[in-house]
Amino acid sequence: MKLFWIAAASVFAIFWLHGCKVPGMHQPEIEQGNIITQKMVDQLRPQMTKPQVEFVLGKPVYQNSFNVNRWDYVFTKESRTGERERKVLTLRFEEGELVGISGDYRPQGDAAEELESLLEPAEDDDSDGDETEADQIESIDSEEEIDSDVEASN
Repeated sequence: MKLFWIAAASVFAIFWLHGCKVPGMHQPEIEQGNIITQKMVDQLRPQMTKPQVEFVLGKPVYQNSFNVNRWDYVFTKESRTGERERKVLTLRFEEGELVGISGDYRPQGDAAEELESLLEPAEDDDSDGDETEADQIESIDSEEEIDSDVEASN
C-alpha cells in the first residue's frame, strides 16, 4: 500500500512540475497578432477599399472603435530567450478607401512607386503624442510583467 502512495505522489509531482519552467526544457516561440509579409504589403494599392485590403492582409487584430478609418496590424514575437520583437502596420482610410500607410513595413519594388504618395512617417517619428491602441496594449502588457516580477521577488 505504501508503494501505491509513493507512485501516486510521484505521478502527481511529475504532472505538477510539467507546468513549471524547468531549465533545459523546450520553450516555444510565441507569435501573436497579424503575420504580415513583404509580399502582402506590396499588393496594397492606392484607393483600395476596406474589403480589398482585408482580403490581402486579413482583419486587423486591433480595431479602434473610436476611429474606424484607422486599422492597426500588430505582430509580436517572443523568442525562447524572452526577447520581444514587435512590428506594426497602420493603414488610414478616407471614405472607405486606402489613403495612408505607416509603420514598420514599407512597400518595395513596383509597389513602392505606386504607394509613395500614401507613405506617412513612422509612428515613432510622430510628434503629436497620439498613441495607437496597440501601443496602449503593449504598455499594459509591460506593466503586468513588471508587477508579476515584483510579486515573484517578494
